[in-house]
Amino acid sequence: MCLAHMDKSNDIIKLIHSLVPSDKKVRIMNVCGSHEHTIAFSGMRSLMPENLEIIPGPGCPVCVCPESDIINAISLSSRADVLLVTYGDMLRVPSKEGSIRAQGRNYKMITSPSEAISIANANPDKKIVFFSIGFETTTAPTAAILEMGVPDNLYILSSHRLTPTIMEILVKDAEIGIDGFIAPGHVSAIVGSNAWNVFSEKYGIPTVVAGFEADNLMLGIAEILGQLKNGKVRTGNVYAGVVRPEGNMQAQKIMAKFFETADVNWRGIGYIPGSGLELRDEYSARDARKVFELKEIKEEKIPGCICGKVILGKAYPADCKLFKNACTPKSPAGPCMVSMEGSCNIWYKTN
Repeated sequence: MCLAHMDKSNDIIKLIHSLVPSDKKVRIMNVCGSHEHTIAFSGMRSLMPENLEIIPGPGCPVCVCPESDIINAISLSSRADVLLVTYGDMLRVPSKEGSIRAQGRNYKMITSPSEAISIANANPDKKIVFFSIGFETTTAPTAAILEMGVPDNLYILSSHRLTPTIMEILVKDAEIGIDGFIAPGHVSAIVGSNAWNVFSEKYGIPTVVAGFEADNLMLGIAEILGQLKNGKVRTGNVYAGVVRPEGNMQAQKIMAKFFETADVNWRGIGYIPGSGLELRDEYSARDARKVFELKEIKEEKIPGCICGKVILGKAYPADCKLFKNACTPKSPAGPCMVSMEGSCNIWYKTN
């Protein structure tokens, strides 16, 4: 059956029910905060077979940004000669030193890297530090401003992470037990659907790129289930109008020019080899870590917070004792409650 030609939700739901085996549980993980948003707000889980589990994974870059980077950002913003700029969610992420919004002094919210250039040009007497976070989707525009050329007073504090690398960690964790992946649409637009071939070819796990409409997501789920049923595992793409097999090669080229892989910490998870991106040595004059001699700060666990387990798909937000009690979007105890892409934030609004 050609899934691409199916456009009625009821038909897709019926197909999913027909493909799920009756004698075992199937666990499919999404690794995109926007996917989890659609799944939760559409009530999709309530329409699925009881033995089909759709697990939220590490799809929130705000959630995995190391506490050390938050504390260093607060410290930088406290300097009289520095103006810190970053995305809005990052201002509210809690740390043992508080949040940037609560403890920082000189900071400004931006919505795109190009704004950092304008701010640097308008403040030549200040050192502008762009606290740049995110997966491949936001790494590309950060690399783009470097390619265009940035003012001498603009520096990058990079906290970028690589999606395929964390997914491989998840596959190897038997406790999670993943049967299939819904690959993130935005990231796939940059890295291409071929970036996920390793999961079908090496691990035998169906991985399907999907978009953000509920019907398209369910098409992705149906394709995963179809592959599991017929035993022919491959990388699928039901978002082909946006995502090409090779991805955005120009963006990949620019990212590789300015960034290199690094062993980095994921908040609540730990250090993962080759899972992050730092500026290459030849661009050290733009690297805030080196220019300001920033030190790594030991991460401290938040008492009662299970954000790390939620990110890894080992627990649901409702399993946390702080959820909806000591931890709410207005007063987040952990990072998973801050961003609109965080599972705890999403579940708070939908459960």
